[in-house]
Amino acid sequence: MNNVEKKIYKLKPGYLVGFEDLLKKYAQFGGGADDAKYIHGRSFSNVYEFYMFAFFIGLHKNIAMDLSDDDSLKGFWEMENWKPKEMVDHLIACALARSDFDMLAVQESDENGVASEIRKLKRTIESYANGGLKYVSTQVESQPTEAEQDDFFIKMLV
Repeated sequence: MNNVEKKIYKLKPGYLVGFEDLLKKYAQFGGGADDAKYIHGRSFSNVYEFYMFAFFIGLHKNIAMDLSDDDSLKGFWEMENWKPKEMVDHLIACALARSDFDMLAVQESDENGVASEIRKLKRTIESYANGGLKYVSTQVESQPTEAEQDDFFIKMLV
């Protein structure tokens, strides 16, 4: 794994603080034993799973939130710990395709240039994931009865 790849997997993308209640309602924070995760009845057994779901919903629906440096984002876990790795790889590939990430510049840049390009990638991931969280939030608000169904999130994929 090269240095740039290591830095990408060390990213800790964030979500807007306003989505914290949504995340807590549908995803398990803090890990724990696998059996204990299911006792709480969450749709996602880990926050990063919900975050990846939101990213792909945002990407599919082309909903990217314009985030600024003034926005208060809350991180949760480095991407190197997310599973399955193949899905994380796919998320990164999609984000690279949608961002202004300049691979040539990364090869020829110093550490500051590399960091700048990686920030672009992180911002793209955060934009689509928060856009997806906004979409999910809107769906929950407009269909509260449906949101309680086991297949609520699956139906969003079609």
